[in-house]
Amino acid sequence: MENNSKQTYHYLYIPGNRLELVNKASVKEVKNIIIDLEDSIPLGEKEIVRKNVCEFVSENDFDLNVNIRINSDYDLQKKDIESILKTKVKNVFVPKLEINSAIVAESLGNAFENIIGIIETAKGLDDLKKISLKIKIKQLAIGEVDFSTDLGIKETAQALLFYRSQLVYISKILNIKSPIGGVYKNINDLEGLQDFARNIKDLGFEGMQAIHPGQVEIINTIFRPTLDEINEAKELLSDIEHNDKKGIGVFVDSNGSIVDAAMVTKAEKIINQSE
Repeated sequence: MENNSKQTYHYLYIPGNRLELVNKASVKEVKNIIIDLEDSIPLGEKEIVRKNVCEFVSENDFDLNVNIRINSDYDLQKKDIESILKTKVKNVFVPKLEINSAIVAESLGNAFENIIGIIETAKGLDDLKKISLKIKIKQLAIGEVDFSTDLGIKETAQALLFYRSQLVYISKILNIKSPIGGVYKNINDLEGLQDFARNIKDLGFEGMQAIHPGQVEIINTIFRPTLDEINEAKELLSDIEHNDKKGIGVFVDSNGSIVDAAMVTKAEKIINQSE
Protein backbone atom coordinates (compact mmCIF):
# COMPACT_ATOMS: atom_id res chain seq x y z
CA MET A 1 0.00 0.00 0.00
CA GLU A 2 2.76 2.44 0.81
CA ASN A 3 5.86 3.51 -1.05
CA ASN A 4 8.25 5.31 1.24
CA SER A 5 11.29 4.97 -1.00
CA LYS A 6 11.41 8.65 -1.96
CA GLN A 7 11.18 11.86 0.02
CA THR A 8 8.11 13.84 -0.99
CA TYR A 9 6.63 17.09 0.18
CA HIS A 10 3.04 17.11 -1.09
CA TYR A 11 -0.19 15.73 0.37
CA LEU A 12 -2.91 15.69 -2.28
CA TYR A 13 -6.54 15.65 -1.19
CA ILE A 14 -8.89 13.27 -3.00
CA PRO A 15 -12.61 13.32 -2.10
CA GLY A 16 -13.80 10.03 -0.67
CA ASN A 17 -16.62 9.98 -3.22
CA ARG A 18 -14.18 10.35 -6.16
CA LEU A 19 -12.01 7.27 -5.66
CA GLU A 20 -11.37 6.94 -9.39
CA LEU A 21 -8.97 9.86 -8.91
CA VAL A 22 -6.61 7.70 -6.84
CA ASN A 23 -5.37 5.76 -9.85
CA LYS A 24 -5.15 8.97 -11.88
CA ALA A 25 -3.02 10.51 -9.14
CA SER A 26 -0.64 7.56 -9.22
CA VAL A 27 -0.17 8.00 -12.97
CA LYS A 28 0.67 11.67 -12.38
CA GLU A 29 3.49 10.64 -10.02
CA VAL A 30 1.69 11.77 -6.89
CA LYS A 31 3.26 10.01 -3.90
CA ASN A 32 1.14 11.14 -0.93
CA ILE A 33 -2.65 11.27 -1.01
CA ILE A 34 -5.24 12.14 1.62
CA ILE A 35 -8.57 10.45 0.97
CA ASP A 36 -11.07 12.86 2.48
CA LEU A 37 -14.07 11.87 4.57
CA GLU A 38 -14.71 15.36 5.92
CA ASP A 39 -15.29 18.66 4.08
CA SER A 40 -15.75 17.25 0.59
CA ILE A 41 -18.46 14.80 1.66
CA PRO A 42 -22.11 15.91 2.22
CA LEU A 43 -23.51 14.92 5.60
CA GLY A 44 -26.06 12.57 4.04
CA GLU A 45 -23.30 10.60 2.29
CA LYS A 46 -20.94 10.16 5.23
CA GLU A 47 -21.91 6.57 6.04
CA ILE A 48 -21.82 5.18 2.50
CA VAL A 49 -18.63 7.03 1.59
CA ARG A 50 -16.87 5.71 4.70
CA LYS A 51 -17.92 2.19 3.78
CA ASN A 52 -16.80 2.60 0.16
CA VAL A 53 -13.44 4.11 1.12
CA CYS A 54 -12.66 1.37 3.63
CA GLU A 55 -13.54 -1.32 1.09
CA PHE A 56 -11.47 0.43 -1.56
CA VAL A 57 -8.29 0.67 0.52
CA SER A 58 -8.72 -2.88 1.79
CA GLU A 59 -9.13 -4.42 -1.65
CA ASN A 60 -6.36 -2.52 -3.48
CA ASP A 61 -2.63 -2.00 -3.22
CA PHE A 62 -1.15 1.36 -4.20
CA ASP A 63 2.28 2.61 -5.19
CA LEU A 64 1.83 5.68 -3.02
CA ASN A 65 1.34 6.68 0.60
CA VAL A 66 -2.33 6.56 1.58
CA ASN A 67 -3.68 8.77 4.35
CA ILE A 68 -7.31 9.28 5.32
CA ARG A 69 -8.69 12.52 6.70
CA ILE A 70 -11.37 11.61 9.20
CA ASN A 71 -14.25 13.80 10.36
CA SER A 72 -13.96 16.38 13.14
CA ASP A 73 -17.46 15.69 14.52
CA TYR A 74 -17.06 13.50 17.64
CA ASP A 75 -19.44 10.68 16.70
CA LEU A 76 -18.44 10.62 13.03
CA GLN A 77 -14.78 10.63 13.98
CA LYS A 78 -15.23 7.68 16.28
CA LYS A 79 -17.04 5.70 13.55
CA ASP A 80 -14.35 6.65 11.01
CA ILE A 81 -11.59 5.39 13.28
CA GLU A 82 -13.37 2.14 14.12
CA SER A 83 -13.83 1.44 10.40
CA ILE A 84 -10.32 2.45 9.30
CA LEU A 85 -8.74 0.23 11.94
CA LYS A 86 -10.18 -2.74 10.06
CA THR A 87 -8.24 -1.74 6.90
CA LYS A 88 -4.58 -1.62 5.93
CA VAL A 89 -4.36 2.15 6.31
CA LYS A 90 -2.27 3.28 9.27
CA ASN A 91 -2.08 7.02 8.56
CA VAL A 92 -4.80 9.51 9.51
CA PHE A 93 -5.16 13.28 9.31
CA VAL A 94 -7.27 14.54 12.20
CA PRO A 95 -9.02 17.85 11.39
CA LYS A 96 -9.72 20.47 14.05
CA LEU A 97 -7.64 18.47 16.53
CA GLU A 98 -8.42 19.49 20.12
CA ILE A 99 -8.18 17.86 23.53
CA ASN A 100 -11.86 16.85 23.29
CA SER A 101 -11.55 15.21 19.86
CA ALA A 102 -12.70 11.58 19.95
CA ILE A 103 -9.27 10.22 19.00
CA VAL A 104 -7.82 11.94 22.09
CA ALA A 105 -10.68 11.67 24.58
CA GLU A 106 -11.11 7.93 24.01
CA SER A 107 -7.46 7.10 23.29
CA LEU A 108 -8.28 5.69 19.86
CA GLY A 109 -4.98 6.45 18.17
CA ASN A 110 -2.71 3.69 19.46
CA ALA A 111 -3.10 1.42 16.41
CA PHE A 112 -2.14 4.10 13.90
CA GLU A 113 1.46 4.51 12.79
CA ASN A 114 1.10 8.14 11.77
CA ILE A 115 -1.33 10.62 13.28
CA ILE A 116 -1.17 14.04 11.66
CA GLY A 117 -3.10 16.62 13.63
CA ILE A 118 -4.57 19.50 11.63
CA ILE A 119 -4.68 22.62 13.77
CA GLU A 120 -7.65 24.79 12.78
CA THR A 121 -8.61 26.56 16.01
CA ALA A 122 -6.97 28.63 18.71
CA LYS A 123 -8.01 25.99 21.24
CA GLY A 124 -6.37 23.26 19.18
CA LEU A 125 -3.10 25.18 19.14
CA ASP A 126 -3.33 25.80 22.88
CA ASP A 127 -4.17 22.14 23.61
CA LEU A 128 -1.21 20.60 21.79
CA LYS A 129 1.07 19.89 24.74
CA LYS A 130 -1.79 18.23 26.64
CA ILE A 131 -2.80 16.25 23.54
CA SER A 132 0.76 14.95 23.12
CA LEU A 133 0.51 13.33 26.55
CA LYS A 134 -2.52 11.31 25.47
CA ILE A 135 -1.78 10.26 21.86
CA LYS A 136 1.39 9.98 19.81
CA ILE A 137 1.32 12.70 17.17
CA LYS A 138 3.67 12.11 14.24
CA GLN A 139 3.32 15.54 12.67
CA LEU A 140 1.17 18.68 12.65
CA ALA A 141 -0.52 20.48 9.77
CA ILE A 142 -2.43 23.73 9.60
CA GLY A 143 -5.89 24.35 8.20
CA GLU A 144 -5.65 28.02 7.45
CA VAL A 145 -9.16 28.71 6.18
CA ASP A 146 -10.82 27.51 9.38
CA PHE A 147 -8.01 28.83 11.56
CA SER A 148 -8.39 32.33 10.11
CA THR A 149 -12.15 32.16 10.57
CA ASP A 150 -11.81 31.01 14.17
CA LEU A 151 -9.49 33.90 15.05
CA GLY A 152 -11.28 36.48 12.93
CA ILE A 153 -8.14 37.37 10.97
CA LYS A 154 -7.39 37.67 7.27
CA GLU A 155 -6.01 34.64 5.47
CA THR A 156 -2.75 36.37 4.57
CA ALA A 157 0.92 35.63 5.21
CA GLN A 158 1.22 38.62 7.53
CA ALA A 159 -1.86 37.76 9.60
CA LEU A 160 -0.89 34.09 9.88
CA LEU A 161 2.84 34.60 10.50
CA PHE A 162 2.70 34.30 14.28
CA TYR A 163 0.48 31.19 14.24
CA ARG A 164 2.46 29.43 11.53
CA SER A 165 5.63 30.08 13.52
CA GLN A 166 3.94 28.77 16.66
CA LEU A 167 3.26 25.49 14.88
CA VAL A 168 6.92 25.17 13.88
CA TYR A 169 8.01 26.04 17.42
CA ILE A 170 5.66 23.59 19.12
CA SER A 171 6.68 20.81 16.70
CA LYS A 172 10.26 21.31 17.85
CA ILE A 173 9.23 21.34 21.52
CA LEU A 174 7.29 18.09 21.02
CA ASN A 175 10.25 16.57 19.13
CA ILE A 176 8.18 15.70 16.07
CA LYS A 177 8.64 16.38 12.35
CA SER A 178 8.35 19.91 11.03
CA PRO A 179 4.74 20.79 10.16
CA ILE A 180 2.83 20.57 6.89
CA GLY A 181 1.55 23.82 5.40
CA GLY A 182 -1.99 24.59 4.35
CA VAL A 183 -3.48 24.55 0.87
CA TYR A 184 -3.14 27.20 -1.82
CA LYS A 185 -6.69 27.58 -3.04
CA ASN A 186 -6.18 29.07 -6.53
CA ILE A 187 -5.26 26.09 -8.71
CA ASN A 188 -4.60 28.33 -11.73
CA ASP A 189 -2.20 30.72 -9.99
CA LEU A 190 1.07 28.79 -10.16
CA GLU A 191 3.20 31.86 -9.48
CA GLY A 192 1.20 32.53 -6.34
CA LEU A 193 1.66 28.89 -5.33
CA GLN A 194 5.42 29.26 -5.67
CA ASP A 195 5.44 32.35 -3.44
CA PHE A 196 3.18 30.66 -0.89
CA ALA A 197 5.38 27.54 -0.75
CA ARG A 198 8.63 29.52 -0.48
CA ASN A 199 7.18 31.61 2.34
CA ILE A 200 6.14 28.69 4.53
CA LYS A 201 9.35 26.77 3.72
CA ASP A 202 11.35 29.74 5.02
CA LEU A 203 9.29 29.59 8.22
CA GLY A 204 10.25 25.95 8.77
CA PHE A 205 7.43 23.94 7.18
CA GLU A 206 8.44 20.64 5.58
CA GLY A 207 5.77 20.43 2.86
CA MET A 208 2.18 21.39 2.17
CA GLN A 209 -1.26 20.12 1.36
CA ALA A 210 -2.52 20.25 -2.23
CA ILE A 211 -5.94 20.26 -3.85
CA HIS A 212 -4.95 19.58 -7.46
CA PRO A 213 -2.34 17.31 -9.10
CA GLY A 214 -1.06 20.32 -11.06
CA GLN A 215 0.29 21.76 -7.79
CA VAL A 216 2.42 18.74 -6.89
CA GLU A 217 5.48 19.34 -9.06
CA ILE A 218 5.86 22.94 -7.91
CA ILE A 219 5.49 21.96 -4.26
CA ASN A 220 8.15 19.26 -4.59
CA THR A 221 10.50 21.62 -6.43
CA ILE A 222 10.21 24.36 -3.81
CA PHE A 223 10.65 22.13 -0.76
CA ARG A 224 13.24 19.74 -2.16
CA PRO A 225 16.86 20.86 -1.52
CA THR A 226 18.57 22.21 -4.64
CA LEU A 227 21.62 20.52 -6.13
CA ASP A 228 23.78 23.43 -4.92
CA GLU A 229 22.41 23.07 -1.38
CA ILE A 230 23.10 19.33 -1.42
CA ASN A 231 26.66 19.76 -2.71
CA GLU A 232 27.38 22.49 -0.15
CA ALA A 233 26.05 20.27 2.62
CA LYS A 234 28.19 17.34 1.49
CA GLU A 235 31.28 19.56 1.27
CA LEU A 236 30.61 20.96 4.73
CA LEU A 237 30.21 17.52 6.30
CA SER A 238 33.39 16.37 4.57
CA ASP A 239 35.29 19.41 5.94
CA ILE A 240 33.92 18.71 9.40
CA GLU A 241 35.10 15.11 9.28
CA HIS A 242 38.52 16.24 8.05
CA ASN A 243 38.93 18.86 10.78
CA ASP A 244 37.55 16.55 13.45
CA LYS A 245 40.37 14.09 12.74
CA LYS A 246 42.80 16.96 13.37
CA GLY A 247 41.10 17.80 16.65
CA ILE A 248 39.67 21.04 15.30
CA GLY A 249 36.14 21.90 16.43
CA VAL A 250 35.04 25.30 15.19
CA PHE A 251 36.57 26.42 11.87
CA VAL A 252 35.97 28.76 8.92
CA ASP A 253 34.62 27.22 5.71
CA SER A 254 35.54 28.13 2.12
CA ASN A 255 32.89 30.90 2.11
CA GLY A 256 34.36 32.57 5.17
CA SER A 257 31.60 31.46 7.55
CA ILE A 258 32.27 30.00 10.97
CA VAL A 259 31.11 26.38 11.15
CA ASP A 260 29.46 25.27 14.37
CA ALA A 261 27.13 22.53 15.58
CA ALA A 262 24.01 24.28 14.26
CA MET A 263 25.40 24.30 10.71
CA VAL A 264 26.20 20.60 11.02
CA THR A 265 22.58 19.84 11.97
CA LYS A 266 21.31 21.90 9.03
CA ALA A 267 23.65 20.14 6.58
CA GLU A 268 22.60 16.70 7.82
CA LYS A 269 18.93 17.66 7.43
CA ILE A 270 19.53 18.73 3.81
CA ILE A 271 21.20 15.41 3.03
CA ASN A 272 18.36 13.45 4.66
CA GLN A 273 15.76 15.42 2.69
CA SER A 274 17.57 14.72 -0.58
CA GLU A 275 17.54 10.94 -0.17
